[in-house]
Amino acid sequence: GQFEAYDRGGTHPVLLDHRGCVTEGSGYNVFALVGDRLLTPESGALEGITRRTVLELATAEGIKAEPAAIPEETFRGASELFATSTAGGVMPIISLDGLPIGDGRPGPVTTLLRDRYWQAHKDPHYITPIDYAH
Repeated sequence: GQFEAYDRGGTHPVLLDHRGCVTEGSGYNVFALVGDRLLTPESGALEGITRRTVLELATAEGIKAEPAAIPEETFRGASELFATSTAGGVMPIISLDGLPIGDGRPGPVTTLLRDRYWQAHKDPHYITPIDYAH
């Protein structure tokens, strides 16, 4: 998938399954805001901890968030897209195949969840302190 993205002039692929539904990127999960629902692929994707955390944070903010089958056309028509990974947190996707997503800037849901994700790094519910002295 990564090499195909390069061949097509892209850098970060979003992979599809045999049904034409979105699965994940090469090393990251993806989310799509479709109407008032925040969707992430229900199958074919690594069930990462950052993905799970974002689903929890979205629910806590009153956003309907759930794993679901996301056909390619639905993903392309989303008002907001973002990727998640441990190192990057919530990373806005502002264009797809050279076309802007929404107005070409991170959307309000993406921005809210990105902020909440980094705030959660101080929340005892989401952290496990390690004492390296022992």
